Amino acid sequence: MIRCFPNGTNRSLKTIFVVFLLSQFAGNHAISQGTHYWTQNFNEESSLLSGAVVGGGAGPSAIYYNPASIAESGQSSLSVNASLFSLHAMTAKNGLGEDINLTSTKFNVQPRFISYNHLPRKQPKLSLEFVILNNQIFEATFDNSVSYNIDILKSLPGTERYIASFVYNNYYREDWFGLGGSWQMNDHFYFGASMFVKIKSFNYGYLTDIQAYPLQDTIESGGTQIPFYAAIYTDYQYLKFNNYRLVWKFGLLYMKNKISFGFTITPPSLNVASDGKRVSKKNQQNNITNPDGDGFLPDLLIVDFQQQKDMSVNFKDPLSIAAGIVFKTDDNKSALYTTIEFFFPVNEYKIVQVDANPEVSNIQTYNQLPAKEYLSYAFGNHWILNAAIGYHWYAKDNLKFLGGFRTDFNYQNKVDYHKYSEYNKFKQIDLDIYHVTGGVQLTIKGQDLLVGLQYSVGLKRDQPQIINFSDPVEYNTVEHAALQGTRQNTMRNVTNELGVFFGATFNFMGSKERGD
Repeated sequence: MIRCFPNGTNRSLKTIFVVFLLSQFAGNHAISQGTHYWTQNFNEESSLLSGAVVGGGAGPSAIYYNPASIAESGQSSLSVNASLFSLHAMTAKNGLGEDINLTSTKFNVQPRFISYNHLPRKQPKLSLEFVILNNQIFEATFDNSVSYNIDILKSLPGTERYIASFVYNNYYREDWFGLGGSWQMNDHFYFGASMFVKIKSFNYGYLTDIQAYPLQDTIESGGTQIPFYAAIYTDYQYLKFNNYRLVWKFGLLYMKNKISFGFTITPPSLNVASDGKRVSKKNQQNNITNPDGDGFLPDLLIVDFQQQKDMSVNFKDPLSIAAGIVFKTDDNKSALYTTIEFFFPVNEYKIVQVDANPEVSNIQTYNQLPAKEYLSYAFGNHWILNAAIGYHWYAKDNLKFLGGFRTDFNYQNKVDYHKYSEYNKFKQIDLDIYHVTGGVQLTIKGQDLLVGLQYSVGLKRDQPQIINFSDPVEYNTVEHAALQGTRQNTMRNVTNELGVFFGATFNFMGSKERGD
């Protein structure tokens, strides 16, 4: 609600203030890391090669990287792979002001990949695969608070207690269920296709809560008694949903002598349904002195909540094209793997849409909202080119060492929202990540066991702070926000993750038994 204090405020300044304040509420600051395409791999053989397997060598994960190479194994098999654990640590140094840091440490244990590769006896050129995989799981939780005495409220003499808190949570998970097949067209060429049901689970929320208040019940200034009051600023958002989508992949594989080449195209995914939907948002500001010295700015309260049928979700995926080459030595004891994948941009769009609701506040405030759809969110994907390289070497006939490196660039960097610039946007970290992998594969009586490590690291300096709690002012005229200072470009973002992998592939029958 908006109210005017008895001593009044200039009407035009009120209007400008509300518009700028709401623009600030809809702004985008940095904080999360779920905006990468190559964060995880699925089967440990391909994981240890850092995903550089579009040209071959993907093993049971061929259904994802290049379905044409499903036939490459030449045998029916059951593959069970798991990430035994992963330890993930993120730090946003100076994220809430100078020497006010945010840290998040997560220890995860989760299943990763189960597949069954089937070679029909009556169709020797056909290979089929069924798979359940976890494509990505990411969770970050940050919170920090400050409290100190400072003279921040202009209308009150002496110092006040300033207490500010920031709480953030972002959970994102992708699970895929798929069926694929490959067909041998001739001695050298294979064609493959796969289809997946993809489930995107998203749970996101943050709270900025700031208060400043005097330490006495009654304040006297120039012989006048000033009643106790507290200045308040609140910014709260919460969003949760599951989005079900269909994904197709089409691949080609060429194999001759000691070289193989692969090509995969993944069209944009198709939106099917969504459930578990819930969204809420609140902005509040009270008792802030007008910076021109004329009384108080109008109080502000905007709040709404919707769920299920009253909101729609559409979490899009881009068109991507991948190509890879594998070079093997003459003795087949080692091989070099390379892969690149280009992800096309996704123009800005409404990832969450909720119809405008005039009851979010009084009619004057509603009419001044920059975006009338108070609960709608905008999203978009910048184009990305990732690259990977891998290498394997047989120390013995039954012992193979594997290693690799891959890039994992952030697709939210440099997104221009154009007509959706005033809509809600997720707080994200502009951070590129690099993955280094390594491990061994041991073959015992025809069965394959794998164990390995993945280390991931990202670093970016001189980023804008999320908010400035270290140098607060009653009203920040630069960013048009209350009880906070102007953000400085001193935030340093760091992420480190160590994962331990284990996998087992149980082979049932060789290629000769399928009639080759």
